[in-house]
Amino acid sequence: MRTRLVRIGRMWRVVVVLHATAIPALAQPWVPPPGEGTVSVTYQNYYVKGHYVGPAGIPTTDTGATHSKSLVAEADWGLPYSIGLTVSLPYIASKYTGLPGGYFVGGIATTPGPLDDGFYHGAFQDLHVEVRRMIELHRLALAPLAGITVPTHEYETDGEAVPGRHRTDFQIGASGGTDLSTWIPSTYVHARYSLAAAEVIDDLSSVRSNVDVEAGTDITRRWGLKGLVGWQIRHKGPTVPQLVSHGWTTHDRFVVSNYTNVGGGLTIRVRSSTELSGIWVSTVAGNFGAHMGHLLGITLTREFGGGNAIKGLGK
Repeated sequence: MRTRLVRIGRMWRVVVVLHATAIPALAQPWVPPPGEGTVSVTYQNYYVKGHYVGPAGIPTTDTGATHSKSLVAEADWGLPYSIGLTVSLPYIASKYTGLPGGYFVGGIATTPGPLDDGFYHGAFQDLHVEVRRMIELHRLALAPLAGITVPTHEYETDGEAVPGRHRTDFQIGASGGTDLSTWIPSTYVHARYSLAAAEVIDDLSSVRSNVDVEAGTDITRRWGLKGLVGWQIRHKGPTVPQLVSHGWTTHDRFVVSNYTNVGGGLTIRVRSSTELSGIWVSTVAGNFGAHMGHLLGITLTREFGGGNAIKGLGK
């Protein structure tokens, strides 16, 4: 059963960059055998057309639109004692596509930042490291997890077309998943919960929860489909007056929002150890400054270590 679950888990790895922050979208609970794992490269195209403003989440499209492209490298290793180690690093290029003279966010006049000149500006962003420990309970896999996201260097945080938030971020949580083939052929589901807190800067804190659920199925021996939904829940963050007094042009660095993402994707098994997958994710609701955007991601994943982990669910 463990080998079967690991095969399912490795088939569907994907990284999503949202709000210029690279995170594993659904870090699944299954852990590769010791000495084995996967490496992947993901291209992402993310377009922000506006924000969900205020507690009521009023959508507006004239508040600092941006277009971002990124390449994300990720490796997932299996260690002894059912421990998995994931490391990822993105390179992000963003371009401000909003009004050149400025814009309003919730009625607050906002001036474009130093990089908001209508051209792409690229930089490496934040290194993410996460450790999980898989626990098997019959057909269910559970994995407590802990992670940290650390900026790789000093980069601009003033404006919209910035690489990221430049804040160290800590995460704890757990993920769980199961093979549903007993009831629905070649089908799986897994979910993840994490509580994340960013470093406090200038007395501005950030605490949030993220909940993600993914389900997928094989439609043939080579083709698979999946759907996903994710929520961010705001627990603690600065108020609008605090952001204004701190310096409004850096609000994206400190704002903590609620949002709901919905998406789906397709996977092609190119070879027994290689897969190509695509995913589309859209933010369908939010408030407290959540971005209105959608993302297209394409991932090439290859297994290492000599096993045959990337196989059809029906095998």
